[in-house]
Amino acid sequence: MHSMRLADGVPSAFDLERSHMHRRLWLTVSMAALGALLLVVAGFAHAASSSQAAKKGGTMRLNMSDTDLDFSDPSLSYYVIGWQVEYATGLKLVNYPDKAAPAGARLIPEAAVAMPIISNNGKTYTFTIRKGLRFSDGSAVTAKNFKWAFDRSATKAQQSPATPFMDDVVGYTNAVDGGKNPANVPGAVARGNKFILRLTHPDGGMLSKLAMPFFQAISTKTKVDPHGVTVYPSAGPYYISSYIRSRHLVLKKNKYYHGNRPRNIDTFDIEINTDVDQSLLQVRSNQRDYDMGGLPPSAHADLAKRYGVNKGQYQVHPLVETDYIALNTSRPTFSSVKLRKAANFAIDRPAMLRVRGAFAGKRTDQILPPGMGGFKDVKAYPLKGADYKTAKKLAGNSCKSVTLYTTTSPIGQGIAQVFKYNLSQMGCDVNIKNFVGGAIYTAMGTKGEPFDAGVSGWNQDYPDPYDFLNILLDGNSIHAENNNNLAYFNNAKVNKLLAAANLKTGAARYKAYGNLDVMITKNYAPWASYDNRNEREFVSKRTGGYLFQPANASADLNTFFLK
Repeated sequence: MHSMRLADGVPSAFDLERSHMHRRLWLTVSMAALGALLLVVAGFAHAASSSQAAKKGGTMRLNMSDTDLDFSDPSLSYYVIGWQVEYATGLKLVNYPDKAAPAGARLIPEAAVAMPIISNNGKTYTFTIRKGLRFSDGSAVTAKNFKWAFDRSATKAQQSPATPFMDDVVGYTNAVDGGKNPANVPGAVARGNKFILRLTHPDGGMLSKLAMPFFQAISTKTKVDPHGVTVYPSAGPYYISSYIRSRHLVLKKNKYYHGNRPRNIDTFDIEINTDVDQSLLQVRSNQRDYDMGGLPPSAHADLAKRYGVNKGQYQVHPLVETDYIALNTSRPTFSSVKLRKAANFAIDRPAMLRVRGAFAGKRTDQILPPGMGGFKDVKAYPLKGADYKTAKKLAGNSCKSVTLYTTTSPIGQGIAQVFKYNLSQMGCDVNIKNFVGGAIYTAMGTKGEPFDAGVSGWNQDYPDPYDFLNILLDGNSIHAENNNNLAYFNNAKVNKLLAAANLKTGAARYKAYGNLDVMITKNYAPWASYDNRNEREFVSKRTGGYLFQPANASADLNTFFLK
């Protein structure tokens, strides 16, 4: 995710381093995509959480180096770290359990008493809400709180990044466009203890979308605020007790939570915008327990040597994620397909991956990552190094000035320098403009911003190829600001094919999206993709219960305990 759950050069956990038979069919459609990923995860043997019995209580001391939450507001938060926090604080209709793969990648009911009853035409979902659920302020959770999550996100003034995911819900897009404050989404209905969702057509990924933090139970006391509320009642195992932007965040147990999810630590005390090098020393010496912001790129080889991989303190896990250079097709330079293809031949993918340090991931040249439904490896562009001869032939003498946006982080700077050198070999003069943290996505997400290329990355929001291809490359989703389509790619033929693919289910759905991935990569090249990343994390010696939650692409705060 960009404004979002993002990748290196971005201020997130990715930076340094986010009938019964009929019901089963729909679950299979949304979750089968994780099968390949789970095989990869299995390859990292003993993806350890501690076998020691979990102790209760205590304060866990965390850092969030070189970054902050984008927002703590559930309708706005879209970084991996934000979703890591909201996995601990939120209560959803359906959710992923606090378990490692494969169980941790399978949706189960949470606020709902069971998985929804889905109509025979696949267009109506009916959930029954559990009794006795409460927010951290003691107020009751009802179907109205899920209705409010939809209405709040659809309120134009809220400017929620959730809006592209729910255009299949009856009246959702019209509610956004109508501009009423607050909005009323007619397809999201609260009726007693029932929450009913009505769709315009079947959506094979809907259950997975409902597990996104945007659609958790939100107190009706939480008003519309485009700047985002900071502290609010939540109904999960924890709640945000205090939050001072850029300085300090505190999570505490929700005393009204009586569900079956783990919650071992009493309080998470989180220092924000700490120094990543100093933080690593602190975790090694047990002064702090874990850095949510990541690790220095140069630290990984030594950490693996000292502590081993997935044996306790140092953890490495594959993500369903793609890092890429967005090639802005709305600007003169990369409006040319030939120049976009030339850039794909020119970039040195091994060099870009090396910037991230040891155990960083694997090289790629495609949009969909391995582990995502529909992915098929076609090797459209060179993976072993740059092919300057082909790049020059495609570019001719047409590449002049290129403005590249990146971040001030060590990785953002490293990737930018590799890209600059690579494109200079095909005749481009690359000028680098630097941004601090998430400001890069505010800038690149603004239509008309004068950049030609941008360092970016995307981790799955949920396990369906729609989340990559439609969300990031459908030209119909381009608007004035807060864009996810950073290539500003808008091709009428592709737009229609993306819409058609989303109407399919099962194997036909994945085949259609897999074909689109290959076609867009080979024929249009709106991105220069270069790697699929691993998540690499390190915890203190006194920390137990580490668990990599595969659907959320980060450590599970709920399972941590102090030895």
